[in-house]
Amino acid sequence: MMSTKNIIKYGLLWGLLIWAMVVRGQQVEILHEGEDPVWLSEQHQFVWDKVIPLHFEAGRAVYEVHHAPKVFRLATETGYSSWFFVGDKDRVTVTVLNTDPLNIKVEGDVSGTYFYELENVSREYTRGKLEMTDDYMKAWLEKDATLMYRVNQQLERLRKHRDSAYMDVVDRAMEKGRLEEVLVRANMPLALKGKIVQDLKKEGKVTGRLVEELDLYTKVYTPDYVYYFYYYPYVWREQINSLHSDEAKGERLMNEVYRIMKQEFYNTLCNRLGEGMAREKLVDYAGSVSDFDYCIGVHMELDEQTKRDTALNKFSGRMERMYMTRSGKVMGDFSSKTPEGKKVSLADYRGKYVLLDFWASWCGPCRGLIPKMKKLYEKYHAAGKFDILGVSKDEDRGKWLKALEEEGMAWNNILAKEASLEDPSQFESVTGLPQMVVVDPEGNIVLSVSGSDNMDRVIETLESVLGK
Repeated sequence: MMSTKNIIKYGLLWGLLIWAMVVRGQQVEILHEGEDPVWLSEQHQFVWDKVIPLHFEAGRAVYEVHHAPKVFRLATETGYSSWFFVGDKDRVTVTVLNTDPLNIKVEGDVSGTYFYELENVSREYTRGKLEMTDDYMKAWLEKDATLMYRVNQQLERLRKHRDSAYMDVVDRAMEKGRLEEVLVRANMPLALKGKIVQDLKKEGKVTGRLVEELDLYTKVYTPDYVYYFYYYPYVWREQINSLHSDEAKGERLMNEVYRIMKQEFYNTLCNRLGEGMAREKLVDYAGSVSDFDYCIGVHMELDEQTKRDTALNKFSGRMERMYMTRSGKVMGDFSSKTPEGKKVSLADYRGKYVLLDFWASWCGPCRGLIPKMKKLYEKYHAAGKFDILGVSKDEDRGKWLKALEEEGMAWNNILAKEASLEDPSQFESVTGLPQMVVVDPEGNIVLSVSGSDNMDRVIETLESVLGK
């Protein structure tokens, strides 16, 4: 038999072991064989508040997770990974497959499986709405009440299918004891989240912690929060510096972050439109939606009375104009004269891909993209399958000419206000600068994007049709 002294000694050791396990919590193992630096980013109360440099030994790093479950992502100088969850019963291993672009494989992440199933339901719903674009716009522009009724009926069926798919994932996550880890963070309609939690409360299947987290989410996770704070570690220059990124890599990182932020902002706005949002706030939010697909997606979520509210006329008008240059439309012919007096028209470019660059001398982001456009021009123009046509929105001809002299662009440039247009609404659809429209050899629009952060999409589109 053990002596009292030994019993006390082993009791203390056992207690220390238990304490160490509790303090330590879970571990996440990260495997990375490359030389590029990798950071771990941790989410706390809907903010990515930590960026921890990982130190690899023999291609392996281990991070101690305190107070699991928690949500993480990896970061490199040029981007960051998808989320992964570390639950209080998980052993998660993350393998870095590639760093530029960042691509990872996650094993052992049970909660993440359900989270991404919920995300996929949301994506399918968004795709379904976009497939209705032409019918919706026809009904809206022609004020066809009969067609709009049919479209709205189809939208309602789409929503019911979405909610049913959400509930299927929720039921399976609850069976596995994973609902609390994923439900609050999933960007799904707030009313549906509330109903799920209330039903579970009645059945005694929900903890106070989930109720508290959902309450915090309801108060905090607004479209404003997403736009200005959710991705804040990446919008401050100090963050870029902490990742030791050079200017080009830092710009790529910012563009990627901004793209994801706009997507999250759009999802959050759509999911909270049914909350009786103040009209003034809705007008402010609508003004921040710049892409056509997002504009029409938000518009579809509004009730008929709100759609006709004069306070939203500007938003609806922008959607109507942007529709004229969306992907799949034919770009109408137009003509004008270059500074040298040469007459050019879009028809002159038939048989090749042409990038219409809508810009202005006073637009800093527009001029910041010119070096990238010069590289595209040098890469593809000589083969005769690609060209660029600059369309300036300048009102002051003198400032336009001065900018042309300073920038030294080799391609043709015209002033929008001097152009003769087959369809004037297409130039009016340019609601933000820079806007880039890629037109195929037959005159069809294959891409229309605004904002310097979308230049990578232009490059990817051209590389897909012209080769790398």
